Amino acid sequence: MGIVLFVCTPYLNAQQDSEQFIEPCGHSAVIEHLENKYPGFKNSYDRQYIQTIKSGQTIQKRKKQIKDTTYTYDSVFVVQVVFHVLYSNNNENVEDSLVFNQIEVLNEDFRKRNADTVNIRQIFKSRAGDTRIKFVLAEKDPNGNPTNGINRVPTTVTSWGTSSGVNNNMKYNSRGGSDAWDPKKYINVWVCDLTLNGQDRVLGFAYPPFGHPFWQSNVFVDDPEQGVVIHYKCIGKNNPRANTSVLLASNKGRVATHEFGHYFGLRHIWADDQFMANRCLLDDYIDDTPLQGTGSNFTCQKTRNTCTQANDEPDMVENYMDYSTHECQTMFTRGQTSVMYDALKTYRRDLITESEVEVTARIIDTIIYDKVLVFPRADESVVIVELPNDVVESGVNFSIYNSVGQLVLKQQPLTVNETRFDSRRFAPGHYIGVLKDNNGELKKTVRFIID
Repeated sequence: MGIVLFVCTPYLNAQQDSEQFIEPCGHSAVIEHLENKYPGFKNSYDRQYIQTIKSGQTIQKRKKQIKDTTYTYDSVFVVQVVFHVLYSNNNENVEDSLVFNQIEVLNEDFRKRNADTVNIRQIFKSRAGDTRIKFVLAEKDPNGNPTNGINRVPTTVTSWGTSSGVNNNMKYNSRGGSDAWDPKKYINVWVCDLTLNGQDRVLGFAYPPFGHPFWQSNVFVDDPEQGVVIHYKCIGKNNPRANTSVLLASNKGRVATHEFGHYFGLRHIWADDQFMANRCLLDDYIDDTPLQGTGSNFTCQKTRNTCTQANDEPDMVENYMDYSTHECQTMFTRGQTSVMYDALKTYRRDLITESEVEVTARIIDTIIYDKVLVFPRADESVVIVELPNDVVESGVNFSIYNSVGQLVLKQQPLTVNETRFDSRRFAPGHYIGVLKDNNGELKKTVRFIID
């Protein structure tokens, strides 16, 4: 999972002499760099990582299923993205359309709305997850000026590639790049030439959000370096600059999907041990990803199985955090989406510009209500209050106040699990719902919006 810097791309076989060798990932080199700089870093990182993964961070359902139509309610976090396009020639100055379709790909992949989920094998189909994170292009820059979320910066630097894979010069005006917009408010993406000596070597890399829990407090990455870097030939879907077999296999916009996964804390699915003597030794500690020994090296071999163990499963080549072809990649697992969602809402809350309420209907068997919830449904013009059995049995009433503290609904007794109030009686705006017991003791307050 994403620690400092992830520099990622699959690699070419040696016999493909028509193209240069591409380094699979600079991640291991960066970890060694950090270990040398901060002795004990690797052990500390793994310790914190395991503690975070195993701390019960799962997506909890608010109703237990037992025969009815019900509604599931959830929050979708919205974050804004800015693309810094650095160019020394017209070819590097990529079209707006590629940036726009890149955002579309990110939203489809992170929300499990990509059409190719139908290609997920049956063994893994139920594990595909929705991160509940939505990306939007920034509409205002840090000074409050209107923007389309694309910051174009001409430069005299012709290449940002490096043999070490950890060049961050593109992130600074003083080095010919572009300073980050406030990384606590924007996800910064630098689009630039990552070739080295004219050869494609790296497709992208990413830093995790500032303040990520996997970091010791004394080794935080500098704020200006937060974000994602993408090779200009790989930004967006169907980029016309993708003119080699490697780039064509990575031309559905999923370099960004992969790197955003690192940005939100994910490791490679094979836990970054593919060049160790004892492959399959490490785990990514996410329970619903099978153990995998090596990256898929630009293939889509669904019979691949690089680790054998009890209850053995094939390699999950469908996973965005593998090195399979983009045609093959179709999913994050529920475990991975839970890690990313929790990393955002718990440690990077400042990135969230708004929280959208998403309500969907589905048919299930009768339900048990296990949480107190208050939420509006615009399509039915109602405000719904849901209560578990113990709260109903204790005796409660419900009141609603408007944004200036005026009482607009006075102490309505709630005697069933689900009570509906006609929202057409209220003007559009912000409201506060207040639950009290029969003795007047406050039980819960909930804010909601009627539009």
